[in-house]
Amino acid sequence: MAGTTDFVGVRVFSDLSSTVAKIDTRDSTVIGLALPAPAADNAAFPIGTLQRVSTNDPEAVAKLGAGLARDAVNQIASEGIVTDILYYRSQHSVLSDANDKLEAEIDSLVGSAGAKTGVWSFCDAAAQFGVYPGLLIAPGYTSQRLDNAANPVMTAMDGVCARLIDCNPIGDTPTASREAAAEWAADFATSLNVIGMFPAAVVNLGAGNVTRPLSPHVAAAIVRRDKEAGNPFKASWNRPLRGILGPSAPVGYTDGDTSSDANYLNQHGVGTVIEGKLLWAPFTTATDPTTVGWRSIKRIRTRRAIEKAMLRPLRKYLSEDVTPHTVSLIYQSLDEYLGDLKNLGALVDYE
Repeated sequence: MAGTTDFVGVRVFSDLSSTVAKIDTRDSTVIGLALPAPAADNAAFPIGTLQRVSTNDPEAVAKLGAGLARDAVNQIASEGIVTDILYYRSQHSVLSDANDKLEAEIDSLVGSAGAKTGVWSFCDAAAQFGVYPGLLIAPGYTSQRLDNAANPVMTAMDGVCARLIDCNPIGDTPTASREAAAEWAADFATSLNVIGMFPAAVVNLGAGNVTRPLSPHVAAAIVRRDKEAGNPFKASWNRPLRGILGPSAPVGYTDGDTSSDANYLNQHGVGTVIEGKLLWAPFTTATDPTTVGWRSIKRIRTRRAIEKAMLRPLRKYLSEDVTPHTVSLIYQSLDEYLGDLKNLGALVDYE
């Protein structure tokens, strides 16, 4: 043939790659945690770096030192799961004024998108550890509305999740009232990814009852449901949280009562806890007319998981000649994957 090198005899052209790309939904059970840790071991957790910590490694957890970071890891573990946490240790402040200290630590958590510092460091998680986080939390630093504006840490985490695609930031709303929680959620009415929780949780971490943010427990509950189902396509709400003693304030709920606290919160894009421990969080903060169709946490997580899963496997076709055969291979790869999702009940059809 004119298109090949002349040769007399027999040759074998060895190509062991599969012609059809295998698409599998990725593991979304890694939690991204960003917090300062003044008492942490500086060698194990240098400030300004990402580290991978397992909830099943008590020595590593102990090196976080006393504070919100170690509490958050303990809260996650108290939900009865074992998972990896990508922890970013931000700079703590030594300022004496409480407001100045808070703002300085929030600034450190927000970091720089260009320099990939603060929560933006999670964008480089795959390059460093081979995994992306599926959930982001920064308990204690997401509820504040500084200068009557959207929370900066939550805003940055929302941007990170847009980059990662298959990722949700879980924030804690103000606990003063349900109206304050709704105002917080309204800042993210056009976001498809943000999950907000009201109020806080009463927990016991081994030194008496204390009040802590709900977000670590909600993140762990989502991970637990993903591990039970083997995929991220099932709802995690309407199930009890295992690590809390109860909400920090009662949230009223009566079946069929549209004026109840829980329904008010849900319809304003805020999740909560009812009847002591029951996680009541079906929706994200997406209440704007342009996003409300995707406000179901289960629905948006399913869509994002599918979108993310397709990217890497289909990369194999980028260097191939665009022929009818190549197009049919791409179609076959997608058809097999989406067909599996239909069998799992994740999809009704391919739209």
